[in-house]
Parts: sequence; structure tokens; C-alpha cells
Amino acid sequence: MKSKIVIDIRMINNSGIGNYIQNIICGIVNNYQHRFIILLVNPGIDYSNIFDNLKFNNFKTITIKSPIYSISEQFEIYLKLFKYKIDLFWSPHYNIPIFLRTKLLVTIHDVWHIVDKSYNKILRKIYAKILFYIIKIKKTNIIAVSNFTKKEILSNTKICTNITVIKNGLDKFWKSNNSYKNSNTILYVGNIRKHKNVNLLIDAFNKINVSSYKLLLIGNSNGFIKKNKFKNNNIEFIGEVDRLDLIKYYNNARLLVLPSSYEGFGFTPLESMACDCPALVSKSGSMREICKDGAYYFDLNKEDDLKDKIIYLLNNEKTCDDLVENGKKIVKQYDWSKTVHETIKKIDKLLVN
Repeated sequence: MKSKIVIDIRMINNSGIGNYIQNIICGIVNNYQHRFIILLVNPGIDYSNIFDNLKFNNFKTITIKSPIYSISEQFEIYLKLFKYKIDLFWSPHYNIPIFLRTKLLVTIHDVWHIVDKSYNKILRKIYAKILFYIIKIKKTNIIAVSNFTKKEILSNTKICTNITVIKNGLDKFWKSNNSYKNSNTILYVGNIRKHKNVNLLIDAFNKINVSSYKLLLIGNSNGFIKKNKFKNNNIEFIGEVDRLDLIKYYNNARLLVLPSSYEGFGFTPLESMACDCPALVSKSGSMREICKDGAYYFDLNKEDDLKDKIIYLLNNEKTCDDLVENGKKIVKQYDWSKTVHETIKKIDKLLVN
């Protein structure tokens, strides 16, 4: 009898987690042509970019109608899966099934929901803490996407075993076709939440007082920013764009700035490096681990350090040239095929034991 693996791909459109799912799921499912794969999906979402790239007819989909991060989803997942005698359930996020009796594998990207005091969705935070507690008592096997995330898990959840670091890759789609040198654009890319510190970037840009530069903000505002509501006409909120447009923004930007106080991995600096756009990032979270000498850093705890570093980079072409060259070397270290290979090794080990 074929062993059965369940993979939850419902968060395929959720920024970093969606990026992760889209880049590894086909490689993993195609590796298990002799196993039966069940993919959990959401209604109303187009998964054709996944299904069209699956080589074998070894999978089926089960639709989960309940909202993600809800008690109702736990009952629905159990009722729709318990009859299958699942050998392994893998969740690409910490949203694991509470009631199913099976081996569990979970990928944890960060623990921001439980450590950030500014996160004000109380029920979501409580639910996250419950799930991490279940992960602990079920002795769930964990993939952490960075050493920083592993340390955060150890420090904040009392989980101390079964953690393997498997870093994300970078899509080869991101590449340079231009030069930053003739650009007057400073770029921010990412969801706009409180811990992303976009207001800090806006304040720093306003202090620079250089009328020849523009600050473009790209991403989902999550209610923090309303389009075109800035006193400075050189600041523009673009909103969400597809990656065909995003690569043009990277290639036409002088500088990317990521002022986050917390990142479990952080794709945008790597995407920027691949497009030969220098990245200025905070020293917080995983940034120094992931970006190494491919990015320039500022200290969130030093007043005006962000402003000063922006001014420095805008006026120091040699430093920017060095960052571009270092960035080219750094991005080569992040390959999704390596992530897929290491994840398959982890799954195989769990299926054997």
C-alpha cells in the first residue's frame, strides 16, 4: 500500500510563505511518484501553476472551506482526512492539525505572531501560542528557514528538539538588466505592517530633503498606509504589483531599503541583490545571517542612523559597486533545488522511522 502524505498548500498566495510553497511543492510532489499525495487547498484560488507542473497522477486535492487560523478548520481537516490513515502531514506554516494522529512536519518561517508586542490581533496570537504548544507536546519535526528562526523557536516556545535548518532559495527569475547608477528611486518592497517600520523610512526620507529623489513603497498596505496620502510629493505608495513589474522596479532603483525590526528570512534584499540594486537593511532579525556582506546595515536603536546611511550610499558610488559585486556572490548561495533536496531528505527520514 502506498504511504500517504498530506501537504497543506492553502497559503500559496501569502507573501513569503506563498513564495516558499510555489517554489518547492512541485519538486517535492514529483519526487514521490510512488506515494499518494493529498494537497489541501482553498476554494476560489487558482492552483494551475502548481498542477500544470506535476508530472504524475499521484495526488488528489481536498478543499478546506474554513478560514485559516480558525478552530473550525481543525475540525474540518480532521473530518476530511481521518479515513485516509495518513503517514505524514506537512504544513509549510505552523498551522498544524490538532486532532489528527500522524507524524507531523512543519516549516516555521518566524515566531513574530507570538513575540511582537505590537501585534494586536489577540485571538490570532492566542491561537498561535496554542499551536506552538501542540507542536511541542506532539514532538513535531520542524524545519526552520534560518538559524535566527531556530534560535527564536528555542527562546520563545520551549521547543528544544527536532529542529532542522533548511534555508529558502531564490527564484532565478530575479536578474539584472539595468544599472542603479542613473536612477533617482529609493525602493521599499514588502507587506506594510507595524514591525516593518515603513514610517521610520518615511521620516528618514523626509529628513534627507533631496528633491531629486523619489521613495516608492510597494506591497500590501494592511491598512497602515492609504494610497497617495503623503505630504511629500516625492513619496508614492504603489501598492501590490506582479513580479513582472516588480523586477522592473528593482532594476530601475538606486537603492532598496528594508527597515524591519523582525524578519525570519527576508526575500526582498536577495531579490534586490540579484537585480544589482544595493540593499540597505536593519541589523535586526535574520538580515545579517542571510545577506552577509551583500547588504549595508543600519542600527534601529540609533537615532537618524537610517537617514545617515541612506545619504552615505547615495553619495558613495564605490560602496554601492562593492555591494552589487558582493550581492552577486551571495544570491548564488540560495537555490530552491537545494531546499527541495534537503526537504525530501527530511521527509524520507520521517517516513522510514
